[in-house]
Amino acid sequence: MRADRLELRHHLRANRERDPDGPAVRSGSVVTTWAELHDAALAVAAGAAALPAGPVVVVADGSVAGVATVLGLLVAGVTIALVEERSSYLTDESSVLHGFGAVAVVSPDGVGAGSLAGWRYRDLSAQQADPAGGPDGELLQLTSGSTGEPRLARQTLRSALTGARSYRTAFALTHEDSVLLTVPPAHSFGLIGGVLAAVVSGASLWLLPRFSVRGALDAITAGATVMLGTPLVYRLLTPVLRPEMSRMRIALSSGGPLAEELAARAADRLGCPVRQVYGSTETGLIACHPATVADWPAGSVGVAAPGVRLRVREGRVQVRTSTLFLGYAGETDPVSTEDGFYDTGDTGLLGAAGHLFLTGRKESFINVGGRKVNPQRIARILGECPGVRDVYVYGHPARGGEQQVHAAVVLAPPATAADVMAFCRSRRLMPYEVPHRLHPLPELPRSAMGKVSRRAVAEAVAARSSDESEGTT
Repeated sequence: MRADRLELRHHLRANRERDPDGPAVRSGSVVTTWAELHDAALAVAAGAAALPAGPVVVVADGSVAGVATVLGLLVAGVTIALVEERSSYLTDESSVLHGFGAVAVVSPDGVGAGSLAGWRYRDLSAQQADPAGGPDGELLQLTSGSTGEPRLARQTLRSALTGARSYRTAFALTHEDSVLLTVPPAHSFGLIGGVLAAVVSGASLWLLPRFSVRGALDAITAGATVMLGTPLVYRLLTPVLRPEMSRMRIALSSGGPLAEELAARAADRLGCPVRQVYGSTETGLIACHPATVADWPAGSVGVAAPGVRLRVREGRVQVRTSTLFLGYAGETDPVSTEDGFYDTGDTGLLGAAGHLFLTGRKESFINVGGRKVNPQRIARILGECPGVRDVYVYGHPARGGEQQVHAAVVLAPPATAADVMAFCRSRRLMPYEVPHRLHPLPELPRSAMGKVSRRAVAEAVAARSSDESEGTT
């Protein structure tokens, strides 16, 4: 068994020996001790030998069993691709999840997807003294897709654990902390900064099976000391939080720009600053405001995270880090420059004392409450609806710096916007993926090269009366 798998197993064992009856994971009303989590993860690792040979897709929900399954499969060296519960990528057989060689999907209910055989969490439990050895697997996570369809970023367990240790170091996480995870554990921020960072630091973990303001408040009032959220989460919590409710010492925000005014209000209610973290699935944590600092220049996303080198070349942010991904599943193109730097695609500048200021971000995705929606994929799915002749999907500004998914469509009679919306729901798109509004147009404005003009679409939509726009959800 390779050193990185042994390290993960070591952390699980060390936490069990330090505090066997102490809480490791809380999910709803279920509390699991470190001894129970250790035994459950190793049972999964042993039971993984029953899986068919090849990569598997894992539905990582917000349950204790879901966490134990992910940890156990990582210990076993199985290549896993993580997705959220009810992810539309599973039902979309044209998505990358059905094209990288997966042989099964492991989920709470064991329902298969297309050609992928279904396995339940509890199917992977063997009372075996020692998990079988074998070659090391990889951890694959969906990216928003900077160009074209979303892709699967490949990384090693070693880089994932290195990323977890970076969070531990930057934010001084210890076994006395209780980490509240309000973001999905299938995402890089949730998995690396939440689940794995808690394991390597010995901190207990609060999971929300379904995000709710009430659930987050319950965790905060019960003593959570560290919180991972998106700007939307902080905006939802701020009106109902009171300083006396919180023992929070570290609050982290990722998934989009955090407005200074929102950060100030949330800090006042939580009793601690809200620290924006900057990173990506491909790179892990890039920049942050570590626990050792209490204030920073307005607009800064932080200084280089532990083990990270930053530079700006021709206005573009580039990063060199030991947590850099291996590449995208099914692709062989190099991911870094000859001297080992990865181009994030974002633009920015480095200021005094190494503070990074972003001046522009990749705009190919739509940021819906911190969830990244790929417009090309949604456009492809809408284009499969009978009666849709042409479609263009884009992000529309919403309150609080958020975005909504809008779509301009050209329909062939008798198709209506209501038909398209019903089709979206039949394809089991996640609620945040379904277009908030459809805009039927006679045709899409295109350039001489055939490219849709975003500005011309906006002008065409604005020219039509609100009565002619349909499909509010």
